[in-house]
Amino acid sequence: MDCEIINLFRSAIDAYLEELGNTLEPNESYLPYDFDFIHNRKWHILGDQMVKDELRELTNIMNRWCGDLHRWHAWNNVIRSYGENEAWTVRREFVEALVHHCLLEPSAVRDRFTFVATNAFHQIRLSSETGYEDRLEGDPKKPNEKPTFLPRRKKEKRLEKIISVWPESKGFLESLSAINDNTHQKATSNYRNRVNHAIGPRLGVGITQAVTRSVVQAIDLKEQPDGTYRDEPILGKLSVRYGFGGTQPIDLEEARISNLKQYQLARTCYNQYLELLKSKVACIKEKTGTDGHRHRR
Repeated sequence: MDCEIINLFRSAIDAYLEELGNTLEPNESYLPYDFDFIHNRKWHILGDQMVKDELRELTNIMNRWCGDLHRWHAWNNVIRSYGENEAWTVRREFVEALVHHCLLEPSAVRDRFTFVATNAFHQIRLSSETGYEDRLEGDPKKPNEKPTFLPRRKKEKRLEKIISVWPESKGFLESLSAINDNTHQKATSNYRNRVNHAIGPRLGVGITQAVTRSVVQAIDLKEQPDGTYRDEPILGKLSVRYGFGGTQPIDLEEARISNLKQYQLARTCYNQYLELLKSKVACIKEKTGTDGHRHRR
């Protein structure tokens, strides 16, 4: 590797380490792992282990996202001091993979919340209600059938159906639906879908999809009585149109601020989930010893 680039990387890393000592966003501390409320209840089979393990992993994911946002903020502050070419080199080496991961998180974490909450509240109802069946929409109905994959909308409807018996679940469902909304997708040029299924916008510099193809209403030039011409639609006919378009690169600071807002929405959702989870775990009977006394940890 070129000595000049190595020196650039050294200076960038030194500046980055210096930035880590400053105040970075988000300002919140990492989420704690205080899950004792799950213990000492009469859970259905391994329900307590499932709920605890998946809550721990959800907490890990949220804390990693928080840490990645700190790193992203620090690197943005570092890159600001470099010229265009040097900033591009540093961004490619240290920043793009970090930003890519953060930009995928809003959509991914919304699906994870749905998955974890569905399992948890299903187990709670199995453990606290008589007659509640251990069956979820999408389960196979015959021995030779495979589970049915449900799209996001149906998974969220399934979750809503499970917890709609509790009026206080409304706040959690509203906070869940706020994550990765259309406003965020527009602010990031629909990065998640484009990068996974087509060609996503570049990070920082560069235009993609300079030529676009679209199917539109066919039109024809019709002469008017006054001798002029006007476009008029050809009924029942479409045409293919090619033209110059181009997707602008994502501004890394604007994207960071948008991603930070998504993290804060996810954090609200996490707190709503935890509050609802605690209240419903409390409905499961406590374990008792052979002497009739309740177990305490």
